[in-house]
Amino acid sequence: MTAPPDGPGVAILGGKLTLQLPADFVDQTPANTSGQDTGVAVQLFASRGHAQVVGVSTVRTVEGDANDTGDRAFNKMAQGALSGLKTQFKAVKKTAQGTVIAGGHKFLRIDSEQEMENNAIIGTLLITPYRDNVITVQVLSPAETAKEHNALVKRILDTVAFH
Repeated sequence: MTAPPDGPGVAILGGKLTLQLPADFVDQTPANTSGQDTGVAVQLFASRGHAQVVGVSTVRTVEGDANDTGDRAFNKMAQGALSGLKTQFKAVKKTAQGTVIAGGHKFLRIDSEQEMENNAIIGTLLITPYRDNVITVQVLSPAETAKEHNALVKRILDTVAFH
C-alpha cells in the first residue's frame, strides 16, 4: 500500500515540532484565537472524506515538569487527559495506555472510546512534554473506522520530527 499524498504540515511551538497529515485534511483552526486561554495554543484539522479530526494543543508546564517522561509524570498526564476527555465527551472509557517513541522522543499514548451526540467515537491521545510545554495530539474517528483511525495515528507518529 502506498502512502497517501502529503497534506498540511503541522508546525508546533514555532516549528520546533512538526508532523504531516494526509492530503484530505484541512486546517480548521479559528483565525481569531483571542478567546483561547493564555499559555494554551490549539490547532484543529478535519478530514474532508473520513469524518476524522486531529487537534493539537500546547500548554505551558509547571516549572520542573519540563521534560519529565518518567512513569509518574506520564501517569499524572494520563489522569489529567482522561479528566479532560470526560468534560468533552460522554461515556469515556480508556481502552489502552502505553508509551511510543516518535521523532526520537517518548510519547504517552492513550486510546479511548467515547460518545459525542450519541455517536460512538474512538480516540487516541499522544502526549509529550517538550521545552516547558506539554504537547497533546488528539485523533478522533467514528468507531466503525478503526482501521483508518490506526493508519492515521501511525502516519502522525511516523512523521513527527523535532527540530
